Amino acid sequence: MSKTMLEKVDEVLETEVCEADQKMINLFGRLNNRKHELIREKKAKQEDLEKATDSQDDLFIADDDSKFKYSMGEAFLEVNKDDAEQMIEKYINKLEEDIKKIDSDIEDINEKHKELKVILYAKFKNSINLEE
Repeated sequence: MSKTMLEKVDEVLETEVCEADQKMINLFGRLNNRKHELIREKKAKQEDLEKATDSQDDLFIADDDSKFKYSMGEAFLEVNKDDAEQMIEKYINKLEEDIKKIDSDIEDINEKHKELKVILYAKFKNSINLEE
């Protein structure tokens, strides 16, 4: 090995991980896992929102005196067009709020990740990988 490679290996080995550092590394990992959970949850809610919007469009073109089956858990309720429109509108609003909350949570995690990266890369330099 060349002298520069030995120096780099020594540099990597000299950095000790104290308890506070380990807590920050663990926090980074937990936040990263939570971020991926939120991304999956957001994707599922966006798919539900798309389906609900399609249902709302179908209701719009339906006859006024039609009855609709509204799924509630494992049961179906037969409702008139006005009630169905109100239920779907309420459901769409809730999904949109949930997606906004998830986006906010993801942004908070990204900010905390940035802070942790600055601290940990400053101490461990190239001997730590905090990328996804």
